[in-house]
Amino acid sequence: MKKFLNFNGKQFRQGSYSSVLIVIIIAIVIVVNLAASQIPSQYAQLDVTDNQMYSIGDQTRTLLADLTQDVDIYYICQEGNEDDVISKMLDRYEDGSSHVHVTQIDPVVNPQFAAQYTDETVYDNSLVVVCGDTYQYVPYSDMYVYEMNYNTYTTQQTAYDGEGRLTSAISYVTSDDLPKMYILQGHNELEISETLQDRITKQNISTENLSLLTLEAVPEDCDVLLINSPQTDLSESEARYIIDYLDNGGKVFMTSTYTDTEMPNFDSILSHYGLSKVDGIVVEGNGNYYYPGYPSYLLPDFGSHTITSEFTSNHRYVILPSAQGIAVGDAPRDGVTVSSLLTTSDNAYSKVNVTTATTYDKEDGDIDGPFDLAVAVSEKIENEDTSDETTAESTADTAADETSGETAADETTVEETDETEAAQEEEDKEAQLVYVSTSGLLDDTMNSVVSGGNYDFFMNAISWMNGETASVSIDQKSLTYEALMVTAGSANMWGIVLIAVIPLAILIIGVVVWVQRRRR
Repeated sequence: MKKFLNFNGKQFRQGSYSSVLIVIIIAIVIVVNLAASQIPSQYAQLDVTDNQMYSIGDQTRTLLADLTQDVDIYYICQEGNEDDVISKMLDRYEDGSSHVHVTQIDPVVNPQFAAQYTDETVYDNSLVVVCGDTYQYVPYSDMYVYEMNYNTYTTQQTAYDGEGRLTSAISYVTSDDLPKMYILQGHNELEISETLQDRITKQNISTENLSLLTLEAVPEDCDVLLINSPQTDLSESEARYIIDYLDNGGKVFMTSTYTDTEMPNFDSILSHYGLSKVDGIVVEGNGNYYYPGYPSYLLPDFGSHTITSEFTSNHRYVILPSAQGIAVGDAPRDGVTVSSLLTTSDNAYSKVNVTTATTYDKEDGDIDGPFDLAVAVSEKIENEDTSDETTAESTADTAADETSGETAADETTVEETDETEAAQEEEDKEAQLVYVSTSGLLDDTMNSVVSGGNYDFFMNAISWMNGETASVSIDQKSLTYEALMVTAGSANMWGIVLIAVIPLAILIIGVVVWVQRRRR
């Protein structure tokens, strides 16, 4: 027994050291795991998916960083049925702001919870976003996009839109004043597609059709007026109403379609800012500026502007089919600024005889480029009535002060100066017009060719008009593939490389190897 209970022996000491070391290592592991559990998931987990499925974008991070109000996100899902993508996304949102609080609600335990926010049937993995008395329900069905596969005649998931829907909902519940867009009707304008309407809705912009034939002015609550390629001309009074709206600091986005029919009233809106359409349709002579095989499907250069900054930094494209050139004249008055957004190369020309032309080649009578294809116009609008009234009041008050004493005059002058500056800051407005010379900008097919670039350009323009630096509408994350945009010039170059250069190089290498072996 003494042998086995020898606490001073070498074996006991070694065993004690090992036991203590094991306890220390276990304690270290526990502490490290506890510390790691406190690290935000965006740093603790690495997203290696191609489309960053488990991450949030810069727009969402900016929105979360700027939050000043508490936002509650209720994740309605039965325990054990959580969608892994949505769960990880919610972790990212909660990590992004101390004002965001995520709570999971089990509909089995609390079946009446969702009824206070929606009358719809609520399925697992749906969300409710609440800020104060404002809320928005985000159904699970809206977070995934399904399309029909006509090869198998089954529906399949093609995109994930959880971040776009959730960020839009947070923006909605935390915004005090949401913008409203009116869409002009009555002239066979092209319809807005469901895809584009969804993008507009996600940016929390409400839309309403507008007929100026029954009104005498553009409504006062119009934040942006969309005129999408009318096929017949506006009336003289309608054009006048739109120009009056702009002169009062309005915002207008216009597109047009080439037609042989003259549209003087539509054109009068452009000429109000020194703009006009060039005859014919623009054709590109530089292969790097058009879609392969279609010289009239233009891939223009980007000008320097808030609307285009995202495209120039990320090397993205906008495609404009059958566009007209825009002639920019001298500014009709002080304060008008015209900025080029989309431009052709120097080799572009406008083919005038569109209906009779049988070739894309340049012919006699065609107009040399380069051309603007989209422009942004801004004009500072000063309230002259306010200035005149303030001047008159100041003159009257000064005359009265001369009889009442110098002290009163000084006090009144200071007060009037402050009031005048405040009135000027409040009343001064800025008119903004974006004009794109083709309806193809807002076409679903053209938009898909450039992986959403056309609609992003449109939404950036709307955001600029609403005083935002960039659109808060977030693209869906594709679960299939994205279109690869290759210009005609690049296609020709790679065609030469693959068909001629590589085979010739292989042939030369083969000959050299054969000759060397023959000499041995």
